[in-house]
Amino acid sequence: MNALGLGMPTVRRPLYTQATERFVFLYPTTACQLRCHHCYVGTSRLNEANTMSVAQAVAVMDYFKVTAGHDKLYLLGGEPTLHPQLGEIVAAARQRGYQVTISSNGEFADDVFDAVPPGVLNSFNFSLESADPVVHRKIRGNPRNWATVVAHIEEAVRRGYQVRVMCTVSHANAEHAVDLIPFLAERGVHTLSFHNLGKTGNGARFLEPLKPEEWMRWCADLEAMTPERRLAVYYPPTFVPAEQQAQWFERGYPGCPARTLDRPHVYPDGSVYACPVFMDGHPFATFRDGRLVLNTDPDNELNSYLHADPICTGCAHTGTCGGGCPAYSQIPAYDGWYSCDRSTTPLCILWTVSAWGPRPADALHALR
Repeated sequence: MNALGLGMPTVRRPLYTQATERFVFLYPTTACQLRCHHCYVGTSRLNEANTMSVAQAVAVMDYFKVTAGHDKLYLLGGEPTLHPQLGEIVAAARQRGYQVTISSNGEFADDVFDAVPPGVLNSFNFSLESADPVVHRKIRGNPRNWATVVAHIEEAVRRGYQVRVMCTVSHANAEHAVDLIPFLAERGVHTLSFHNLGKTGNGARFLEPLKPEEWMRWCADLEAMTPERRLAVYYPPTFVPAEQQAQWFERGYPGCPARTLDRPHVYPDGSVYACPVFMDGHPFATFRDGRLVLNTDPDNELNSYLHADPICTGCAHTGTCGGGCPAYSQIPAYDGWYSCDRSTTPLCILWTVSAWGPRPADALHALR
């Protein structure tokens, strides 16, 4: 019973005061050897192959450390291992107190391991789309990548890295993605994170996301599996029945992290986004001369994710969903695909939870 004597859960703290982990997503290069069908960065950026200097990377780290207390650094791309001074960037980040993850497609020479040994890297994250090489190839295109990334996963485990794997789920691999659970557990991988394909970059052109009802069934099937205790498995609820929102709130759902600018994404050209879902649009700021310069164009990302969907007005569920993901009412690619009806409601497409119940706090990726 709540304070009014009604049989409904009591909200003990407001949304957006949940604990957060403050990540900087840094793209040291947009060069990449692959053109994956699910890549949210998009082929045009990859073709430009822009690369930032070590000095620029350090300036970004210093800025967000001082202004917002960020202490987690994700190195992405493109393919970050193509940056010729990746070891220097990692070393500079560790000197500044960042925990560092490299997120890789697995296409690199073994000397990358020597440049960033386990002692200086907190986590090595690999992308793998299925335990079946045929399914993986449908998404990656490259016929050799599956064997290459699996070999590098096994080598990273052997060398003592904390190894994580990310899998983006779409209609192309939904039936086979969970096969990764026993496959990776047997190889000593630490964490598997599933992600829900968004309609950004190449994902809007080549692959089909699961509809909300399909995604909810996929998540329910995952939760119904026999737990694999050797492997931490995370997934994003993304769409939930409205009456179940409170349980995710109690599991730590923090609301839209773009609206609180918790996780800036910084590109070599200085573009700064608050959320990768909006990367087909205009950035909210540019990093220039050691500071953020806000984009004054009204058609920018900031105005998109600070938009409130009219259906949220007067809704009883805003205390646990916080308006959900603004993409579905703001990005044209989602027109006709999903619209909140207060029955099935959206959470952040990127926020993940541990399958089979909470696990001990994970200092690097509890929310991602």
